[in-house]
Order: sequence, then C-alpha cells, then structure tokens
Amino acid sequence: MTAKRLFTWTFFFALFVVLVALFWRQLFDQTPPSLRELGGHPVGGDAHIYGESPRLDGMADRALLADAQRGNPGAQYMQGLIMEHYDMKEALRWYEAAAAQGYELAAQRLEALRQAPASASAQ
Repeated sequence: MTAKRLFTWTFFFALFVVLVALFWRQLFDQTPPSLRELGGHPVGGDAHIYGESPRLDGMADRALLADAQRGNPGAQYMQGLIMEHYDMKEALRWYEAAAAQGYELAAQRLEALRQAPASASAQ
C-alpha cells in the first residue's frame, strides 16, 4: 500500500467519523430535555439490570429481602410481586405488611387479588 493511498483512506475515514459525530450531535440537540434525562445516571449509581450477572442478581435479591424485612413498604411490595410467581400465601403476607404501612400500590394489589377469585367463580 502506497503512502498516498494510506493517506487517502485515513482522510476519508476521519471525514466519515466527523460526519457521523456531527449527525448524532445534531440529532441529540433536537431531542427534548425530558427524553435526554432518561438516559442519565441514577442517583447513587447502584442500578442493576437483572440477567447481566447471576452474582449481582443474588446480591440484589438479598438486599431487597433485607430491606423488606427491615420494614420498607416499597421493598415489601416488590417482594410480594416476586413471590406471586412462587408462593401466593407469602406474597399476600408481604402485600399486607406494606398495605398496613399505608403503601397504596400494595393495598390496590391486595384488593385486586382478593376480587379475582370471586369474579372467576361468578362466570
């Protein structure tokens, strides 16, 4: 490969990179600020996406359970959601604990679960 050809390819590659960067910058400038904030970093930086790492999944599960056991109604509600797939009696216990503290989502879910069998048997 000659020096002239190498220079030409390098020049066009650099031009391509600059044009792509300008395109994405222009596209980003047109994005409303409310949507730009969705891609930001969460407060505390402890966000975890399930499935990325079994070790981190286990740590997140244990942390959620410990938080629920300490009495956090949000964590109790999440435990209820998780347990619905495995043990409905345990899920109801978590929902009741969260609803007793005034957690509205847990109270709504409890009511929906209690009405579901009544509507299914009425059909």
